[in-house]
Amino acid sequence: MKPPRSPAARRVLALWRPAPRGDRFHTAVRWWTAPFAALEQEVPLAGDVLEVGCGHGVFSTYLAVTSRARHVVGVDIDADKIALARQAAAHLEPGEADVTFRVSPSGEVPRIDGGWRCIVFADVLYLLTRERREALLAECADALAPGGLLVVKEVDTAPPVKAKAAQLQEVLATRVLRITDGDALDFPSAEELQGVLDRLGLRTMAKRLDHGYLHPHCLVLGTRPAEPSAG
Repeated sequence: MKPPRSPAARRVLALWRPAPRGDRFHTAVRWWTAPFAALEQEVPLAGDVLEVGCGHGVFSTYLAVTSRARHVVGVDIDADKIALARQAAAHLEPGEADVTFRVSPSGEVPRIDGGWRCIVFADVLYLLTRERREALLAECADALAPGGLLVVKEVDTAPPVKAKAAQLQEVLATRVLRITDGDALDFPSAEELQGVLDRLGLRTMAKRLDHGYLHPHCLVLGTRPAEPSAG
């Protein structure tokens, strides 16, 4: 677990102070338990960035605050969370960040002219069945610009002790507290995710982000090949 150390991180969490207590608590827990600072460094500093399953919008807002050259769009199926994300973003100063939020049906990937420079998932895909997960990743790969990057952060299935702790937390969040919506609890391994992106034709790599965390955070990156030059 790591606190928000940077001025940007503290600024972003401060935007949720007017939110209801439960939502303030959830956003704070998300920051302390997820490696957002390390994840942000994997995202290109400029261009159109989409976060799929953004929830309350903490990471989308952090991406926008840490680089004003990013044009960030966060989408989620939960209209209440999107409303809170918009309320928080409304407290940003003019020109402080470029971030917007939209409600989007599950499995739907917004398209833009030329494709997205980067599409990000942060602890979303375990909420889908394997079939729906692979279909969504295929949609995202197709929605990337040539040379675009797909960033997938999930909790790995190893080591077992960390994995069980993470899975119990998600059972509590989805089945007991009803904080998170999802069709399933199906935790993919980093190896599985990398295999899916390989089959989609992306150039892939995987790494760990769990140093100092209780959960086995893993990262899988997939880059869409640039279109071949003419001639």
